[in-house]
Amino acid sequence: MLVDGARNTGDFAVDLAKMYAIVLDGPRTSWLSRLRFWLFDYELHCVAAYRFGRWATRLRARNRVLGVLALGLYWFWNRRTIRVHHADLFRRADIGPGLLLMHRSGIIVGPATIGSNCVLHQNVTIGQRIADGDLGVPTIGDDVWIGPGAVISGAITVGDGCTISAGTVLSKDVPPRSLVGGNPGRVIAKDYDNSNMINFVVPNGVGPS
Repeated sequence: MLVDGARNTGDFAVDLAKMYAIVLDGPRTSWLSRLRFWLFDYELHCVAAYRFGRWATRLRARNRVLGVLALGLYWFWNRRTIRVHHADLFRRADIGPGLLLMHRSGIIVGPATIGSNCVLHQNVTIGQRIADGDLGVPTIGDDVWIGPGAVISGAITVGDGCTISAGTVLSKDVPPRSLVGGNPGRVIAKDYDNSNMINFVVPNGVGPS
């Protein structure tokens, strides 16, 4: 779990600290390594675009003119992210700090609610289950690991500490600390420990515990 008050430091700052810890082995790296990371880590670019969109939305509530300009910039940035990286993190999604994209391609997140320390792999879809007339979206807890090709849809709740295996199609609630797999998704194991997969951010924000 992220330390209390982590949101007060800025969600993107926590995202970035986690990426530094995992990708760069901590914050004490050369400026050249950090520059390469900022220029060429495309997962970082996708997360940054999403966080910018959230910031622009809040700015519009305070200053309509500046907010509209910021949202215009976000629109172009997000369109490029979709076109180039095939990833779309909708700005109306409420995603907590410590978000980590392991592989960006094919990640689609609608206006869902996702807790802190979420890990997303490629080709993950999170959104509405329109085929069944369910216009609700998932609520996903803290410390959830979601594997490649997983689909999570509808007005369901995924508990804290869950692990959603690759290729899972999930459309029903699952309790905390569950290992989930299959199509349709079902609980394979209870009290499953995914802490090594999540890589928690420690209180000083410099690496996994």
